[in-house]
Amino acid sequence: MLRIDKLFVTIGFLWLIAGAAFGTWLGASGHHNFANSHAHTGLLGFVASVLFGLVHRGWPELRSSRLALPQLAIYETGAAILILGKVMVDRTGQENVFLFVGSITVIIGAAMFLWLFWKGALATDTRSFAPAE
Repeated sequence: MLRIDKLFVTIGFLWLIAGAAFGTWLGASGHHNFANSHAHTGLLGFVASVLFGLVHRGWPELRSSRLALPQLAIYETGAAILILGKVMVDRTGQENVFLFVGSITVIIGAAMFLWLFWKGALATDTRSFAPAE
């Protein structure tokens, strides 16, 4: 069975490695104009993905939703497209379609997660908080 919590955390750590490599290149090359893209890689990629995974771990009922895997796919695809768009903006100074499409897709993915949490954890959680297994 697919453990979406572990998948989110794994993807988050892949984003962390990509962001660290990107940051190393920024520092070594002096191309500090890409700092905004680097920050988005860390926040939208690593931080949000790991946070989604930890929420899935803390509220296992979210993992059983049919919406869980599509939410992961939509959010992570949107994050990749948005970060590509940010890199292009940092390189050229011009807005682009990737930035627009990625932004909307990330917002949709985040809204889907809010819906998952609201319908899953908040609607069914009658127990007191206890550590995850």
